[in-house]
Amino acid sequence: MPGASVESQWVNLRWRRIPAWIAATTASVVAGVAIALRMVEEVGKPYIGASEITGGAVFLVASAAVAVWMAAVAPRVFTRQGVAVDGIGIALVQAPALWSPDRTVRIPWDAVRSITEREVLVGRAGDRRRVAKVSLLVDADLNRIAVPSWAGAAAPGPPPVRVEITPGNRRRHKVVQAFRTVRPDRVA
Repeated sequence: MPGASVESQWVNLRWRRIPAWIAATTASVVAGVAIALRMVEEVGKPYIGASEITGGAVFLVASAAVAVWMAAVAPRVFTRQGVAVDGIGIALVQAPALWSPDRTVRIPWDAVRSITEREVLVGRAGDRRRVAKVSLLVDADLNRIAVPSWAGAAAPGPPPVRVEITPGNRRRHKVVQAFRTVRPDRVA
């Protein structure tokens, strides 16, 4: 069996969105504090009107909502996650952390038809960008199975199912190389 005696491969996908998470969290907290301080400073002054109070309240609530959302997704962002490949099969790992559930999916090699890498254009017509994806064509029923947040099961239903891994543009080649190292016969 190809890949039976090959060393296990691991591609870490943990730090993919950490800079964006840090920037959004910092911006929302700083904006919320700045707006709250400004509102407290201006309350009671004769020239403050309803529109200033309403505008300040809207921005304060919006920044608080973003901060709460960022706190809610924090465990999913910081947890151990990645792609493990060995002679038995593929594991898409997103470990549990605090309130974020375990989203680890194991796919045996017998269920994998092919592995391909591709780029997809996403976004609106004026703001398109290329996103690297690694696709697995899998003979398995993935209904009611939660895949990691950086993967998706397109057309869940009867087999075959296309599982799209979105490792990011810089890590796509590492993921494909891990597959190629263990099972070159499945990589197209």
